[in-house]
Amino acid sequence: MVTLILILVAIAMPAQEKQTSKTILDGVYTAAQAERGRDAYMESCSGCHREDLRGGAEALPLIGPRFIDQWREDKLSSLFTHISTRMPRAPRPKLALNTYLDIVAFILQSNGYPAGNEELTSDAVKTTWFVSKNGPKPIPNLSTVLVVGCLESADNKVWTLTSATEPLRNRTPDATNEDELSESRSQTLGTGKIRVQNFEYVRPGFTADPFKGQKVQVKGTLIQATNNNRINVTSLESLAPACP
Repeated sequence: MVTLILILVAIAMPAQEKQTSKTILDGVYTAAQAERGRDAYMESCSGCHREDLRGGAEALPLIGPRFIDQWREDKLSSLFTHISTRMPRAPRPKLALNTYLDIVAFILQSNGYPAGNEELTSDAVKTTWFVSKNGPKPIPNLSTVLVVGCLESADNKVWTLTSATEPLRNRTPDATNEDELSESRSQTLGTGKIRVQNFEYVRPGFTADPFKGQKVQVKGTLIQATNNNRINVTSLESLAPACP
């Protein structure tokens, strides 16, 4: 039991850090903005996601525990970017940026998150965390995550990230860009240790051998198990030729 508690505490560390940051529990939209969002949603989104936001055969729900688990422990910008770049589906025209913000406000209101005194903005979504209605929690099992650490192996068979940062949710598990790599390079190494495996998911024939001893950025699926947390790797990039 003690081991399990320690594992959950380690996974929850990013959530604890979010307690000092703004979250959607802090009232990040106004009631008037949510009302505008409701009108826009009914006109442009309800055909697929339904008027009650519960989705159907053509679209996932935008309300309830399943929806919250899909987006929590991440910046609100991930949800906003998903909606504003993918919805509504063609041939319907794209909406104005502020209209998407209004719709996000309506979705938050529909999920029971409180309104505040300031409207949600494109800058605010970048610094606001999406959390459950009970506050920050551990990242859900099988989430796609990003971790920075030192890649080590005693026998080139079992690979481990040592001095690893805490896993953070990531929405692009199969690709990366220079901005993301630059941010990862600047990260201070952590104190964690996590097994990394199944490198064939990166691409056929991929091997971790050339990266041994390097500071790396790893993306993949987080698998939580008692005393055996691990990541099924989908992307591995070198950040420095050696670890400090």
